[in-house]
Amino acid sequence: MTAQDNTEYAIRRDDGLYLYDDTMDGIHPEWVQLADNAAWFDTAAEALAFAELAGYATDGRLDKGLEVTDRPWVWEEDIEPDDTDLELDREGL
Repeated sequence: MTAQDNTEYAIRRDDGLYLYDDTMDGIHPEWVQLADNAAWFDTAAEALAFAELAGYATDGRLDKGLEVTDRPWVWEEDIEPDDTDLELDREGL
């Protein structure tokens, strides 16, 4: 991932659901409950372009009730292991 400033962006509805499309082509968009299942992008502009592709924005403006949201991200390798991870490593699992 190359998101700037360790931030990624997605489209969220007012009711808390997130925009997703398994092929990322905007043909079969759906709304999902979990943020981890959303379509996340490196920039807010990319998230907005995806919303437009999916039919939820026009001329760079999101439909009413939608917003670009963001969240911080970290590389998985940078996450400190917890006690369970360390124990599994010792056991060779």
